[in-house]
Amino acid sequence: MVVYHESDLERRVSKVLQIRKDVRSIFSQFPVLLYRDADGNWREHICDYCVVFDDGETVAVTVKHARKASMMNDLMDRIRAEGFLRKNKNGTTTLGAVNDIRLMTELEATYGAYENAERILRARRMRDDAEFRLVFDMVQNFGGRFRFGELLRDCNNRGARRTAVLLLIDECVLIPETRDRIDDLTILAVNR
Repeated sequence: MVVYHESDLERRVSKVLQIRKDVRSIFSQFPVLLYRDADGNWREHICDYCVVFDDGETVAVTVKHARKASMMNDLMDRIRAEGFLRKNKNGTTTLGAVNDIRLMTELEATYGAYENAERILRARRMRDDAEFRLVFDMVQNFGGRFRFGELLRDCNNRGARRTAVLLLIDECVLIPETRDRIDDLTILAVNR
């Protein structure tokens, strides 16, 4: 999936979206939705992303900083009021082009969430099934809370082990106590 970014915040949002397992595809700078401004004049809003989920739901995503949330919520309400009217490249319009529109800010796409998404996307590509099963079996005997780094003790290949732990987090077998960047000091618990 190739996704374009026009800002650091858009880059972070796209990674947070890409890590979701229910996302089928993401399109950049799409769709162009129409709305009426306070004076009743037609205006266009280019959404930053269009996300298509596995269940067929299609959501337009607008990326802005949280300080602009009030203004963006008003804009999104205007877009909803027009029934998600999309302007096509040939000048025609399509009603109901998406199912919803949502705002994503730096509150959802923190630097920690972005870094975690980057590391988990990499872990998906580097998966070692034998190491994954080994760590999965190991954590079944863990009770309570423990640090990520405890899973790295006495292992032959720290890279493969770290990848396996990240994949267990990705699959919700292990739950981090924080939404910040996951590192060796992160507190984890087994999801039972």
